[in-house]
Amino acid sequence: MTWPTPSLLINFLGFQLLWPAAVLGAAHGLPNLAWGVLAVMLVLTAFAGGEALRDLRMVLAGFLACGLLEPVWLATGMIRYVDWSAQWFAPGWIWALWGGFAVSFCYCLSWLQTRFLLAAALGGFGGAFSVLAGIHLGAAEAPLGKMQLLLAYGAIWALVVPFFAALSRVLVKSSEQPEHGVDGNA
Repeated sequence: MTWPTPSLLINFLGFQLLWPAAVLGAAHGLPNLAWGVLAVMLVLTAFAGGEALRDLRMVLAGFLACGLLEPVWLATGMIRYVDWSAQWFAPGWIWALWGGFAVSFCYCLSWLQTRFLLAAALGGFGGAFSVLAGIHLGAAEAPLGKMQLLLAYGAIWALVVPFFAALSRVLVKSSEQPEHGVDGNA
């Protein structure tokens, strides 16, 4: 039996705390709480033996996905976040969620790295469920109706989750390869 590494355990705990910190924090006037949880998760993961550069790349991939996808939902009026009026830029707590979610594919969600159909199914269901829960907890609204938002979220997240799984697999494999000097020696 293989025991989980300290970095995996820290990421799992951080991942479990990030969503409630973001959503409940936003709903109760503490939108920056998510950034604190993400920062602690990343720092502790690195100190516990995680790959800081690889993790940063995954966080940046999450930020890129946020920057590309959230404006579509915001500008079309499908979603409106509490205490946020920008139509082309998501609030900070959403960015923290995207980054924390993406990096978790190197740790507690790594089991999805080779299971793309399962990743798509879980992404579709999980994305829709997550946004619905966020709405019910008061962090967002669906001005055009919940069904339209759930369908859009489900479809996009069914693509995003396998993408993060594949990207993390590539980054994990590349971080495991020995580095070679100029002359080819390790």
